[in-house]
Amino acid sequence: MSYTLIFTNSYKKRAKRFARQHPELKEQYRKTLLLLTQNPYHPSLRLHP
Repeated sequence: MSYTLIFTNSYKKRAKRFARQHPELKEQYRKTLLLLTQNPYHPSLRLHP
């Protein structure tokens, strides 16, 4: 099952700033978002129930 992420304008702005400040984390951030769309309850996301 696939989920859809909805990004607000304020989130997009903060994400862009984060990517500029931390270019070394860009790929890891992309993989985390991909995993979140595939399974938001995946244990490696370390989200609280």
